[in-house]
Parts: sequence; structure tokens; C-alpha cells
Amino acid sequence: MLIVSPKWIYLNNTRLEIDKSILIDGPIIKEILKNETIEKKYKGISRIEYPNHVLMPTFTESYLNSNNCLNKIEVEKKIRSLLKNGVTRLCIHSKNYKDIMSIDISQLDIVHIIELDGKTIQQTDIKEMTDVLDFYKSDLSKQFCISLNNIIDFDQDIIIKLSSILNEIDINIHIKGSCLQNITDKEKINDLVTFWSEINLINNSYLHGALSLSDYWKTNIKKKNITAIISYMELLSIDNIMKYLHLLEKKTKCVLITETFNSYDLYQIIKIIEKLDTNPNNIFDKNKIINCVTENTSNLFSNFISSGSIKRGNKASFNLFDISSNQLLKNKNCNPKLSILDKQSLTHVWSAGEQYKM
Repeated sequence: MLIVSPKWIYLNNTRLEIDKSILIDGPIIKEILKNETIEKKYKGISRIEYPNHVLMPTFTESYLNSNNCLNKIEVEKKIRSLLKNGVTRLCIHSKNYKDIMSIDISQLDIVHIIELDGKTIQQTDIKEMTDVLDFYKSDLSKQFCISLNNIIDFDQDIIIKLSSILNEIDINIHIKGSCLQNITDKEKINDLVTFWSEINLINNSYLHGALSLSDYWKTNIKKKNITAIISYMELLSIDNIMKYLHLLEKKTKCVLITETFNSYDLYQIIKIIEKLDTNPNNIFDKNKIINCVTENTSNLFSNFISSGSIKRGNKASFNLFDISSNQLLKNKNCNPKLSILDKQSLTHVWSAGEQYKM
């Protein structure tokens, strides 16, 4: 066992707490206690102190497209670069997903995305999908989700059959929303949503491109507990940032993604959003932005030990940010602002109770 003692812990993805430590037992967080309590209860246990650090959950990359990579070596290299940004959970899409399934990085929980396209799908595609899922069903290290492209173009019989298969094996579904942008008629939207709901296709699914959809679509997204997937590239405009914050205010569950391998923009987006915030009392968890790369992604990794928040029983996967050289928010608790987090201050990444060498 091992005790880790930072200055602040972002506990349960709800609040920053000071003068607390976590007890790690193997890959799991066994206890979270006040420093004086943990010293007495676990006297003699090795302890690592991080006196100027914030401890928070590691991040999730919920959709990464690797199709522009030249080969498996390049894919692995770029996946490892995510670790250095504090990412330990990854959903990756590749047209040749079988080729990259041999990539085994112990610090990462990896979910492979199998894409099916409504414009080109054949019965053989469904058979290939079911064969792969059946072959790996006993291998917990190989996890999958399904991405549906051009969902409105699926033949009704095929989409019913596909939904039945996916519900039987309880697998997560991504839906590409670009084909829905031009559908604005409320009656048409109601018909589609009703049909997809009746066959249990979209409930609790993940939808790409939500910011570009009409307000009526967004209302249905909230009703069906659909998670809106938003890429960092979409948040390069102030208009889209305000749409994103509006979704959060309406309590629509959101997930932030990089989507491409070109860069990892979480820290940049945090700073942009923070600049738009005029609330002088804003503290660390403003608008639950961090939840969009941590706890909101938990269902995608439901077959792994939970690591989307710092709580007892979860996987001991966390990031440590040294903020000793950064400006602190001037409030009574002297809590760090969200915007001070950056790659430069990320000094340690822990995954499943082990420290990753940066």
C-alpha cells in the first residue's frame, strides 16, 4: 500500500478539498482521509507528498480518429503522447481496427470503435462485427463500441436487427449527427426519435455534432439522456462555446474530444472558456467542464474499473499538477482556478496505482 498526499484533491468531481490523502492498495483507491487520520491509521505505510499540487482524475479521449496515421507504429507513438497529457482512457477509431488491436499499453484503458455506415452497410458487415465481438467477449482487455454513420440511411429492417444485436450484448453506440443537420421539421424529428427509441437504439447513446443541430433536436437529446460529443475544433468560435455552455446549463451531459491526432487542446479550450467567464467567484469546477473529460465518459468504459473521479473503490488513476508558479484565485479558500492547468504544470500521471514515467 502507498499514501499519496497532495495539497488539494478534486474529490468526487464536485469540490476541491485540502489536507487530505489517498491510500492506494494495488490499482485501487482504498481510502480518502484527512492527513492526520491517515497518519495514525496507517502508520508505517510509505508516503509521497506533493505539497504544491492539485490531484484530479486522469482524462478521457472519447473519440480519436487514427485513419490519417501511416501505420501502427505511428498510432502507438501518438497514443503514448496522450499519456503525457494525462489521458488514461481512450476510444479509438480506425477503419483497420483489427490492425491496431495488438497495441497494448498497460497504462491505458482502450475501447475500439467499429464503424457501420448506413449508405454502404451489408449483411456481411454485421456478421463481421458480431464475429469480432463474440471472439473477444471473454478478453476483458479488448473492449468495443459501435459508431453509426449516416443513421437515417439505414434500411429499417437492418437497423432493427442491428439494434437488437447491440442491446443483447449491451454495447455503447456513437451516432454521427452530421446527417441530421438539415432535418428541422419537428414532426419528422419526432418520428425519427420515436422509432429509434422504440427499438432502444439512441437511449443513453453518444451523439457527434450536437452543436450544429436545431434547438428541438437538443431538447430530444436531453430527454433521451444522450451524451453530446463535442470536439475541441468546434469550440474555436465564441458562438459554439456559448452553445456548449448552454448545453451544460441545461444539464445535458457532454463529452469533449480531440477527434484527430494533430494536437491535444483540452488545456487551450479551458483557458478560452475561462476568459469568457465574468463571474468573480468562479472556482475550479465551473460548469463541470472537467466532467466532460472524466466522469461523463464512464459508461464508455463500463467494463473497466471506474476511474472517472477520485473516490473510494475507484481505480487509482490521477494527474498531479504543480501550481506553485501559477497565480491562485483570490478567494477565502485560495483555491486554484481551472485555467491554470496546463501541460507544463502536469508533473505526474498515475494509472491503476502506478506512476507513469513522463
